[in-house]
Amino acid sequence: MDFVTRICTAVLPWILLAQVIVIKECQTTTLSTGENTTITIRSSFPKANCSVCVLKGKQSSCSSELHLQPRENRTYNFSCPDPHKFFTIEISKKTVCISNFNSTEVKDLLSLAFPKFNNTLIWDIHFSERKALVLDFLGSGLRQIKPSESCPDNLTYSVLTYLTAEIQSIGTFCRSGPVSKIQVDKGARVSLQMSGKEEVDEPGFSMAIGPPIKKCCIIEVNLLPGSSVNLLSPNYPLSFSDDDIMSWMFTVPENNKADVLFLNYTQPNCDKKREGVEYVLPGSQFTSGKSLTDRQPSSIRGNFKMQLENCEMVKSNPGRLSLEFRVEVFNESHQNHFWIDLQKEKGINVTIKQKKVNPNCQLCDGAACQPEITLQSGKKTRILFRDCNLEELGMVVTKDIGCYNWEKCPVKEMPLKVPRSLTRLPVPLESLTWQLRAPTESTVVLSPGEAKLKHFLPGENCREGFYYRLVEEDESELGRFCPQGSIEKVQIHSNISVALINIDRGNYSKILEPFFKVSFEKEITESYIFSVSPELGIMSYLVTPSWPRGMAPLSSVSWKVSVPPGHMVQVSFLNATQPQCRQSHTSISIKGQSSVEEELSRREDELLPEHQTMMEDFWLNMSNCKPEATKKTFRVMCRVTLIEKQDGLSMKIAIGTLSALLIVVAFIVVISCVMKKKKKKKAETSIYNPNVNTFFPGHPLFTKGRRDNDSHIYTTIDETVMYGHLLRGPGLTTLPEVDVYRPFEGPVGDRPPTPPPLFNRGKSKEVSPEVDVYRPFLGPVGDEPPIHIFNREASMEAVADSRLVDNELYSFQHEEEAETPGNKDELPLPPADEEMEQNKEESKF
Repeated sequence: MDFVTRICTAVLPWILLAQVIVIKECQTTTLSTGENTTITIRSSFPKANCSVCVLKGKQSSCSSELHLQPRENRTYNFSCPDPHKFFTIEISKKTVCISNFNSTEVKDLLSLAFPKFNNTLIWDIHFSERKALVLDFLGSGLRQIKPSESCPDNLTYSVLTYLTAEIQSIGTFCRSGPVSKIQVDKGARVSLQMSGKEEVDEPGFSMAIGPPIKKCCIIEVNLLPGSSVNLLSPNYPLSFSDDDIMSWMFTVPENNKADVLFLNYTQPNCDKKREGVEYVLPGSQFTSGKSLTDRQPSSIRGNFKMQLENCEMVKSNPGRLSLEFRVEVFNESHQNHFWIDLQKEKGINVTIKQKKVNPNCQLCDGAACQPEITLQSGKKTRILFRDCNLEELGMVVTKDIGCYNWEKCPVKEMPLKVPRSLTRLPVPLESLTWQLRAPTESTVVLSPGEAKLKHFLPGENCREGFYYRLVEEDESELGRFCPQGSIEKVQIHSNISVALINIDRGNYSKILEPFFKVSFEKEITESYIFSVSPELGIMSYLVTPSWPRGMAPLSSVSWKVSVPPGHMVQVSFLNATQPQCRQSHTSISIKGQSSVEEELSRREDELLPEHQTMMEDFWLNMSNCKPEATKKTFRVMCRVTLIEKQDGLSMKIAIGTLSALLIVVAFIVVISCVMKKKKKKKAETSIYNPNVNTFFPGHPLFTKGRRDNDSHIYTTIDETVMYGHLLRGPGLTTLPEVDVYRPFEGPVGDRPPTPPPLFNRGKSKEVSPEVDVYRPFLGPVGDEPPIHIFNREASMEAVADSRLVDNELYSFQHEEEAETPGNKDELPLPPADEEMEQNKEESKF
């Protein structure tokens, strides 16, 4: 092992500073430092079981750090096999320059780095006279970062200055950036931190001596076309040194322009002078001063200079001056200009931003370009988009609508709309929020118009590509709603924000049209009231506020449901969770608007029915209790379905059937009357007609001829028939009238009765015998067949009055008995043959 050590020592005698042999190859090594060079081996984990040991003869002393002064030799080793995991190496060389500086020492120091270890190389340059150190970062340049950030390749540069009493950082940088040179007055301290995982052959910069700059430092920046660079003030985020000056010099590419944007800054407490920035712009011999709060120059064509100056700060409370800014470069040929006029608008705020970060895209408001721009009401602004894909931008709009005095409140049926100037902007709208602030003791009323609203439930989609989100003052969500539903009005007891959320970014123009109308009305007792007008064939789903999380404690909600005439509404309870109440009770009730009592009333400890049917307009009310903190929340989902009444349909059918039945009955009555009239027109008389067969009205004709029955046989013969000729006594000139009542006209008493007048009841259209009309008997008595007298009692009374004597009626029996005796109540037919009877039967039918 001593042989190996001797070899390692022999091959490196010419190295001035130090050389390390990895512990796996050399357990013990000798380290020497050169002139003005110090080496420090320091443990990053002092409590770790790994130490660096210094050998003195046969003795050794171990510790967590080894420091070698210039021109010092040490023999050492490590107590662990992998010391590079625990120790870092710092190599520093201090140089004092008089007139010349050998820049080759930069590369020489790099050659002393320890392989596998994390190394920090420090070049500490001082000048004995007023000179400036020029650091030229060759090749790709540097990119400035904040002290808290790190470089992706773990290769970090730091530049510090000794201009003031205390050392001050100029900045921290990574490789590959626009910073090409840094000039530091009176020398500087330059450090390079390297990771042991990568080998570095070149330091990446060179040093030279330059004339004094009479300021802290000058940073030269070479801008690239379409690029942007972020820069920081010295000692950021701490304060820039008191009463000090520094400058940036920018080189702008041809056919490009540059904008300066202040991203973040702090202002000191000044005792003398003022802090600020000055510009030396191309084509101008004068400087342009700006404060940190002013709008900085934009569209700068050509190279320019920017200078930061600090004031003399108050000693007791200096504050701090810090600045973070961006310089953006753009090509004039790839930019879009738009004018946004918000002069007539009140309470509106428009923010345009990038949805995806694009370093080439620039959003400019007038002279300033920022990652996002904000437009406010009362102004007309020219905005500029440079090298931006407009589809990757987004627009967020908010507008305040409110008043404080109820009597003078102008909000009545006010449409919620967006200024027309924004509709011309080719930027997709992400959200549009109206913040509605109503006076005290009032209600916010939202009317969606003909489109109406429906609850936007989780898992569903709004076909229109957007939805509305109602949020209360305490940031609790009342609900989400889509167009095309059954909710025609919403009344809210508190202030509310209506946010229109755009889902379909490809078609956003239609959502800029007015949808809601807002009014401020008198206060309601409920927290919320929804007016619902269901339609046939459409099921409306109603959910409690903040669905599906549950209602707020001790809040209430009501739905005013309209039921059209001839219809009914079925309320179905689909999903309901009840809490365990600590105070009060939950309540679900249904009550008709014209009813005194509730149709349904349930608390948290009572079961809900599956359905409830209402025949009139009704209220659906729900209220929450104050539940236990760890128990279920109060939430309800129900479905409202409009149904046409079945009894109305049955009534229509019954009315139709009854109408048809009445028509049939009327038809039958008419037919019956016609038939009866025709029957009355037939000759119903008992007057003998010798030309036809005699018949008795109301009796059917005989079905067999006279020769076949005994109808011509008389059982008894009325004596008036037998002795009718005897009635012609003295004083009687005429025979008794037949079938018509006539009182006796003979001499009875002093005044004979006056006979009643004869009435003609009308004539028949037929020529056959007239009906119910008196006709005296015209034929001779004796030879003709006797006439049957219908009013027998009246005739007999008349005979009695004529002092006729009651004679015994003679009866006789026909000599031959009939085979079938006839009905004694039937009258005999006059002689007729069977053929006449048959013809008469046929004519009847």
